Amino acid sequence: NMQMIFQDPHSSLNPRKTVFKSIAEPLTIHEGMEGRKLRERVEELLEIVGLKREHMFRYPHELSGGQKQRVGIARALSLHPKLLILDEPTSALDVSVQAQMLNFLESLQKRMNLTYLFISHNLAVIRYACNSVAVMYLGKVIEMGETECVFSSPRHPYTKALVSAVPLPQAEQPDQMILLEGDIPSATHIPSGCRFHTRCPEKIGAICEEVEPPTRYFPDGSQVDCHLYK
Repeated sequence: NMQMIFQDPHSSLNPRKTVFKSIAEPLTIHEGMEGRKLRERVEELLEIVGLKREHMFRYPHELSGGQKQRVGIARALSLHPKLLILDEPTSALDVSVQAQMLNFLESLQKRMNLTYLFISHNLAVIRYACNSVAVMYLGKVIEMGETECVFSSPRHPYTKALVSAVPLPQAEQPDQMILLEGDIPSATHIPSGCRFHTRCPEKIGAICEEVEPPTRYFPDGSQVDCHLYK
């Protein structure tokens, strides 16, 4: 029910295997498919992701970055998943190809009724592609809600800093970027209390340093882990 799309489309493909072999492998292992039926299924998957039959026997080095990512998607779709986890699916692609890939993923989602879980540092990608968003800091979700709600009215100080870093299209508007001081703590030595307190510009005292904030829920469906909200 779950498959993964990896960040680097080149390293996720075996350079010794053709496109056909890469896509056919899960079908052979999990469904025992072979012969003509296997070839037809691979052709069908290539068509779904916008590649042609001529790509079937090419090697990864003979494909563009966007084509390699589509091969990875075809391989992931081969076992009829309901959930696709996409780990930075556009970060390794040229800027000119990123928008095409996002539009393709959107159309594919509607066509096959898929659920996507995007993992990304690109806020523009998240805002465009996702219905809801979860913000993580040092391995913990600190804010979650509908995408437009989180971007337009962020509650957690860390989320506010992230959103403030997005460049404004209106050059005449004043810069509202929130600059965080200090370094990110080690993930192996998580600070006590709120894990963001060492860099938080809105820290309210010892409670932030000593007590881990509980999750607060709001009428709009959002949630945040922060002592500012009681």
